[in-house]
Amino acid sequence: MSHIVHEEGHAHFLTFNCHKKLWLFKGEPFYSMFLKQVRRAREQHKFHLYAYVVMPNHVHMLLYPNGTVEISSILRTIKRPFAYHALKILSERYPELFAKLRVQHGKRIMNRFWQAGVGFDRNVFGDDILIKAIEYIHNNPVRNKLVEFPEAWKWSSAKFWIMDKPDPIGVDIPEHWRA
Repeated sequence: MSHIVHEEGHAHFLTFNCHKKLWLFKGEPFYSMFLKQVRRAREQHKFHLYAYVVMPNHVHMLLYPNGTVEISSILRTIKRPFAYHALKILSERYPELFAKLRVQHGKRIMNRFWQAGVGFDRNVFGDDILIKAIEYIHNNPVRNKLVEFPEAWKWSSAKFWIMDKPDPIGVDIPEHWRA
């Protein structure tokens, strides 16, 4: 996502990976903590969240930003606080894995939860493309052989879209679909 362009009426399909694409989401505390941070970012930045999936080594989100907020600000609000707490847990519970997260920037040594850079961003517009993006996001755990059906993956918005069940972080329906 070296260059992010927000066009009015366009949603954003975002993907960001864990460092070295390692499986760093190690169970319930990590997934819950991440979704809690997404909820906080929504409260702060007032963006619409259409779909998401949190995988063991990456995240997909489809969102529509408030006209005044930058995608980079939304991602910073989600990724930085989450990474801080996740790295602390990884250092305590998974020291061998934590050691793989060490990187050097000049003279500074740090640990990285997320892959360097801000990830991938693609503008999404038009109902057909929006529907395909939602389906792609929800089918990610099936393609990765983690579950048999999208709605079986607890860490996605699939149950909301497929089974009309409430979503723990409140997924939005595009306004023009509510007619």
